Amino acid sequence: MSLLFTRFPRLRGRLPFRTLGAFPTALEPLPGLCSPKVDLWVKREDQAGTLYGGNKVRKLELLLGDERIDEQSLAGPGKPRLLTLGAWGSNHALAVALYGQALGLRVDTVLFPQPLTAETAPYLQRQLAGQLAAEARLWPSQTLVGMVPMYLRAWLGEPGPVLTIPPGGSSTAGVLGWVAGGLEIAEQLTQTRQPPFDVVYVTVGTGGTAAGLWLGLGQAAKTLAAIRVVPWPVASELGVRMLAKKTQRFLQQLAGESLTPQPRLSVDGRYVGPGIGYGVVTDASRRAVERARACGMTLETTYTGKTLAALLDAADSGALDGKRVLFINTMSSVDLSALRARADLTKLPAWLGRSLAAPK
Repeated sequence: MSLLFTRFPRLRGRLPFRTLGAFPTALEPLPGLCSPKVDLWVKREDQAGTLYGGNKVRKLELLLGDERIDEQSLAGPGKPRLLTLGAWGSNHALAVALYGQALGLRVDTVLFPQPLTAETAPYLQRQLAGQLAAEARLWPSQTLVGMVPMYLRAWLGEPGPVLTIPPGGSSTAGVLGWVAGGLEIAEQLTQTRQPPFDVVYVTVGTGGTAAGLWLGLGQAAKTLAAIRVVPWPVASELGVRMLAKKTQRFLQQLAGESLTPQPRLSVDGRYVGPGIGYGVVTDASRRAVERARACGMTLETTYTGKTLAALLDAADSGALDGKRVLFINTMSSVDLSALRARADLTKLPAWLGRSLAAPK
């Protein structure tokens, strides 16, 4: 059961919840990746679930706890559908497809474009193949503008109840999943009698993970370094603060008490990349992924590579000398190769299949 219910007993029975993950995830030292003057640790969120890991599992435990998802509704003819939104290579969309399928739910995913190059095409194809193998119905759009009518088409695609999952899972309920993540880190430090971290590095996309961590860490960290991987204003310090504020009010309403953020919040937008930024492979993210691989840790260039790049730049400059630093590994390390092999890529629109096969 989530630490949310230990910290806030009044949430029991009032906050929908469904156990999906394998928590607590490990908190491990990470030697050899940067200067020995830095006491570097990693939060193994990549091992958060057996179906799929990464930072979405904690959010989905709250978002898929909806009381309309029960044995009776799933057995009936009018069982609900899940509808969500993400980029072509979205980890969130893949997580929703996999966990939705496990619950017996149909999943519809509206997908918006992201940079497609010879370097990114294999990753995007793997992500899409995972969703297809999980029997999700995909609604890819060729343009950002076209995403809106595509969402309406998906919504009206068939009769019956529709349960919407916000992009990235970053609603107040989703943020609470990462409040639990922050509480978990604090408890792990207490149990092992370790001092707080000076800096915790985490990726900022839709902002829910960072907002929840900021609330939940308490005195377990002095600074939360949130690294943007999507352009402003989609991701911003103001956005993280607003999500945290809404979640504070939500907690107060349900539990009769709330949390006050303790770490200093820093949101860094220097690593997004040129142009749209999101999904663009930068030299810094590529180098970070390679350095991580040399230490036995697999990352990708869209999210975790850019966040690690910020950490490594600070470490290489000496700014982190003598400090305890935590890197939140928000990628999934679950091997989906067998699942993806079953995917029928001909179900993709012809224009997308051609683009993936011969990217510009």
